[in-house]
Amino acid sequence: MRTKDEEKIPRIYHAAIKIINSDGFEGCSMSKIALEANVSPATIYLYFENKEDMIKKLFIHVKERMGHSYFKDNMDISVSKGTFRSIWLNHYQYIMENIDEYVFIENFSNSPQISHIEKQYTIDFCPVSESLYDRSKKAKLIQNLDNDIIYSLFFAPLSYLVKKSKANKTTVSTNELMQIFEASWRAISL
Repeated sequence: MRTKDEEKIPRIYHAAIKIINSDGFEGCSMSKIALEANVSPATIYLYFENKEDMIKKLFIHVKERMGHSYFKDNMDISVSKGTFRSIWLNHYQYIMENIDEYVFIENFSNSPQISHIEKQYTIDFCPVSESLYDRSKKAKLIQNLDNDIIYSLFFAPLSYLVKKSKANKTTVSTNELMQIFEASWRAISL
């Protein structure tokens, strides 16, 4: 019987992201992923039932990594504009350091598969954010909107700018970052 080597999962995930980002979900196969990860296709089936199971688990893994990247160790999570600025800048840093993962998340979030995961799992990818949003609404720091709307208004402009700058091979200046943050902050704050 073959034994699992947990070191292979990150290689499989990295390979899957690369293949999905270049060939799309339909163009992705377990054999392509295995070749890219330098493992046999049978090895992948030690860890995942099938391609759908692997992609679902990959999405959950990456989404949790992104959610946890918002909050650094010993970070002040007080109800303040400064806390929101830190979270926003940490999100920017995550995107810049993990652009392939971010592109995968964006692609997956726009696919029909997302609704299956949302129905099957009730995963809070970043419970600290939810708590901060709720406490900030109660303190009348931010608008009393649904947390998904707050997230969209706050992070979507940054995501758009980063994707555009990556596509054009330009960089976002510190001044542009702060302008975008201030605009995003005005969209959610009272």
